[in-house]
Amino acid sequence: MTMVKKFFPALLIVIILILIYSYYQKKNPAINNIFNLKKEQIDNLKGSTAQTTGLQQETTNDLKEIFLQVNEPKNNITVSNQAITVTGKTISNGFVFVNDQEFKADENGIFSTTVILEEGENFILIVASDDLGNSAEKDIVVNLESTQ
Repeated sequence: MTMVKKFFPALLIVIILILIYSYYQKKNPAINNIFNLKKEQIDNLKGSTAQTTGLQQETTNDLKEIFLQVNEPKNNITVSNQAITVTGKTISNGFVFVNDQEFKADENGIFSTTVILEEGENFILIVASDDLGNSAEKDIVVNLESTQ
């Protein structure tokens, strides 16, 4: 009985430490990422060549690589009009940011917005992103020369 009295506090401390350690590991982002992996990602990690079902194919289509194509304006152009239209294409319904403006591309990925330029050199940052946080960006420089 005295032996139990000697080891019980030590055993209790070890159990408490294990519980505290496991609690903090649940909060660890690296551990959470492992638990939140999608089945396709786990299969890729294992090197598996599992048969894909319609649902897996649909999910894979959602994971398409994001792209950004800026049609207008061309980089390093000089214009005389203070308002310029920025147009381009990205993924379907992608989020688009043009300097301070935020909006969504349409179902075909087409976007368009107007930017007001200041005299001289203007930097336009265009960023497209998806729901997963993937993004692509382009920097455009447009020079505004007044006709005065």
